[in-house]
Amino acid sequence: MFVEWKESYAVGIDEVDRQHRELFARFETLMNAIGAGKGKEELLSLLGFLDDYVIAHFRDEEELHRTHHYPDAGFHREAHAVLQRKLATLRGEIETSGISNLMVIQTGRTLFNWLVDHVCGRDRHFGEFLRGGGAERIEALAGAGAEIEL
Repeated sequence: MFVEWKESYAVGIDEVDRQHRELFARFETLMNAIGAGKGKEELLSLLGFLDDYVIAHFRDEEELHRTHHYPDAGFHREAHAVLQRKLATLRGEIETSGISNLMVIQTGRTLFNWLVDHVCGRDRHFGEFLRGGGAERIEALAGAGAEIEL
């Protein structure tokens, strides 16, 4: 296991947590393929999955942020955009130069960093926000006349 899913990473929304588990599994598949000398073959499959994944998953997460008035939604949305740009850059490099071992390693590193920083960090904070009564807490503050930037 390179990076193992732990229930402590869960946001508490079944669909989002299912999507995160799938991303962890795909990363594991890529790492196993690299170890078996088949990273180039697996990379195209992974990028195809990620093309669909980022559209659906980011849409779902960002809708939850809006619904629950998550105060870090803008920062979170920008992090999503950064990953989308990185994936587009990788796609462009593949189209112009083909797949190299370096590209496979860079993709693995990008995905690893995303899992650690975003899923295990930022998304986990969103889960803590939800479990802490996030939207209700903000509505109570707003009702009391507190200034809240959303």
